[in-house]
Amino acid sequence: MPEQSPTRFTMVPARRSSEPTARRRARRILSALFLAAGLSLVAVVIALAKGSNEPDLSGVDPQGRDLAYTAAVNFLAAKKQDVPHADTFDPEEAYVEQTSGGTGTPLAYRSLSWVGFSPQHFGSEKLGFTDFEVHHFLVVLDAPAQGATQAPSAPQGGRPSSSPSGPASAAGVTATPSAGSTPSPQGSPTISSGPTPSGGDASPSPSAASDVLQLDVTVLLDPSGPRLAAAPGFSVWKNGAGKPKGKGDYTNYGSLSVDVSDASKNQILRWAAAYAAGDSTGLLAVTGDQDAAHRYEGLSGFGLANSSQAVQILSAIKSTDAQLIVRVRLMLAKAQPVGTVSGKKGNVPPFTSFADFDLLVGANGAQPPVLAWGPAGSAADLQPYFNALNN
Repeated sequence: MPEQSPTRFTMVPARRSSEPTARRRARRILSALFLAAGLSLVAVVIALAKGSNEPDLSGVDPQGRDLAYTAAVNFLAAKKQDVPHADTFDPEEAYVEQTSGGTGTPLAYRSLSWVGFSPQHFGSEKLGFTDFEVHHFLVVLDAPAQGATQAPSAPQGGRPSSSPSGPASAAGVTATPSAGSTPSPQGSPTISSGPTPSGGDASPSPSAASDVLQLDVTVLLDPSGPRLAAAPGFSVWKNGAGKPKGKGDYTNYGSLSVDVSDASKNQILRWAAAYAAGDSTGLLAVTGDQDAAHRYEGLSGFGLANSSQAVQILSAIKSTDAQLIVRVRLMLAKAQPVGTVSGKKGNVPPFTSFADFDLLVGANGAQPPVLAWGPAGSAADLQPYFNALNN
């Protein structure tokens, strides 16, 4: 007999299940498929729901921002809403006539800033949809101690409409030290090591939050254009509320903290005076920049206030072995017209305010250079000669 191939199999007929068993198996398979489909549907719904909670509005241009800003100014000025509005909103009914002349008493505020908007898409496929934009504004009210009520105007970019009060002793402006000379004031460095407490309880006032409000303006998006949908309303400003928390002056990097030498303080004094007065030659000298194509510019029309607190070092950390990051606070004063006599009756003290900066300072040498500067918090961007401009 011929030898059988080793790959040849003997086929054995499979045992057929009974009809009840086959049906049970079919039901189990169908149930598993339905369960899997249901779970996948639930997963899709959850994903869509989570994604719709915080839509990305970075590329969305609000249609009713200008109208909302005008309505916000009208609201704070206690004026009638003379802007395009919805049929269902009557400006006459939403206006409180407080005097016989038809004018209201405006709310005194220091700044009005647009901080964002929330798109609203209300309705259904069957009934139709209504689209709104709720625009949010930050309103900083005048302090209650200020007596005169000031009619609010449309501030640009949140610019305060009232002058901050500055110390009467800060009326003068210090002279700019020349490059290589001993800086004024009075020869040796007189930089303060930090802000001086003004006395009293330093704890935050619980009523401070009442000076900050959120103003919401609802705009209807109609095919004919944006329309004011309702009277603006105040709400509680929650962003940034709460007790002071966190370290914003790099003191959380305790292992990098260093003392600033007298030589570096001298250079910081020179930089402060030159920057405040817009002395380009002084800034070039204090940076030590040897590139003939570079120039530097500071402020124009300002100076350091005539105060022992005019230049303060708040903190300093080591950036590299040869560089420091120094947080500096300046007391800036607006330069007064020529011929103004400080302290003379009738003269208004100049605008005076503190301003904080980050400085990149050389750590070595008899005259360590101030290599770069920027607003507080910009230390990560500072590089040597960061502020240079090309001639």
